[in-house]
Amino acid sequence: MTPQILRDKLIQSAEALGWTTADVPAFTSPDFRGREGSDKPEVPADIFGLRLGFYPVLVAPITLGDVEQMQRNLRRLNAQMVIARSYMRPEEVINAHIMLCATATIELADWRQVVDMAERDETVCRKIVWIPEANALDESYAAFVARTFLATPWQAAGTTLNAPLDHNENLVQRVLVRHGLPRPVADRWVALAEQYGSDPDTLVTELMTARGQS
Repeated sequence: MTPQILRDKLIQSAEALGWTTADVPAFTSPDFRGREGSDKPEVPADIFGLRLGFYPVLVAPITLGDVEQMQRNLRRLNAQMVIARSYMRPEEVINAHIMLCATATIELADWRQVVDMAERDETVCRKIVWIPEANALDESYAAFVARTFLATPWQAAGTTLNAPLDHNENLVQRVLVRHGLPRPVADRWVALAEQYGSDPDTLVTELMTARGQS
């Protein structure tokens, strides 16, 4: 897999949320803004600059090898992000991310350790690693994006949020009865809450009156 695939998928995810997206080649420049011609650091290969909504992003490949190799890669990526920040709007800097696409793993390497190292490194910005699975590309991407600012947990919670109102009322009634309120009074309390929900002072008075009549 290549970072180009990750770039394309990130854009699709952002556009699905109705966000504006843009390629930002300046984020991958070897020069700081306004300092062209100065000493140039080594720019990581196959790196992309994006703006996804309010989030500036670098998308880059990463090899999951040993610790020393990861440390070298992180230094280069952090250096590039420092340059990229010079092209960002001030309010964007705090939202900067580096999204890494694992393009290779070295045999016998403890790649879980180096992934953890990369994602814990927030020297310049947050970093998240996608380890694509060729036979389950969409599933592995979904698991990856669920850990990012592009996650949409409210979609998965839709069935709970749309629970019928009478189910909620029955639950409240059962809780009130369990805590010692007679069932007729519990029913009355639920009805009063629906009637006076926007008038808490009156609601409290009516609840106490109903309780005293039990």
